[in-house]
Amino acid sequence: MGLIEDRLEEAAETAYSQPIPKTLGARIRFLLKQEKGVNRAEAARAVAEKIGKSQRTVERYRDDEIKAAKPETAALIEATVKQLWQPIVKAKKLQAAVTTGGIKVDVRGKFGFKSPKGTTNDPRYRRLTRRLDAATAAALFEAKEAGASEEDLAQIVADGLRDDYFTDGGSRATSLQSVALTGIDHIKFSI
Repeated sequence: MGLIEDRLEEAAETAYSQPIPKTLGARIRFLLKQEKGVNRAEAARAVAEKIGKSQRTVERYRDDEIKAAKPETAALIEATVKQLWQPIVKAKKLQAAVTTGGIKVDVRGKFGFKSPKGTTNDPRYRRLTRRLDAATAAALFEAKEAGASEEDLAQIVADGLRDDYFTDGGSRATSLQSVALTGIDHIKFSI
C-alpha cells in the first residue's frame, strides 16, 4: 500500500466518533433492532442467546425494569454493541463524505502548475489543509477500491485542490489547466 492509500484507510477507520448508547436499556434496544425480519419475541430470544441470559431478562433490560447488569454481562453487552455499532456509524460517515460533506486533507508536497503557456511555476513544497468536495472524496475512495496507483490517487487530490484552493472554484487563476502533486512528505485525511 502507498502513503495515500494508507491514510485513506486510516481516515475510514477513525471516521466513527459517535459513542455507543450509554444505558443498558438503550444498548439492548440497539441489539434488538439489529435482529431484522423477526418479531419482538424472536429478537429478544436471539439477543438472549448472544449474551447468555433468558428472553425475559432481555425484555426487562429493554423495558428498563432492570437498570444494571452484572459486570461480566454488562461487559459482554458493551462488546456486542461495539462490534455492531462501529460499522454502522463508519458506513454513515463514509456515505456522508462521498455524497455531501467531502473529506479534509492536510498535505505537504511539491505542487507544480500548467497553464496554456506552459509551466507557470517550478514545483515547490507547500503545505495545505483544505476540505475537498464530495465528488473528489468519492473519486478517491472509488479509485482506492479499484486499486489505483499512488500517482493516480495523488492526481485526484491535486485536482481537488486545484478546484478548491488554486482556482477558488473558478473565481481566480482561470487559465490554470492542471496541478501536479509529487514528493508528498505528509498527508492526512479526516472525514
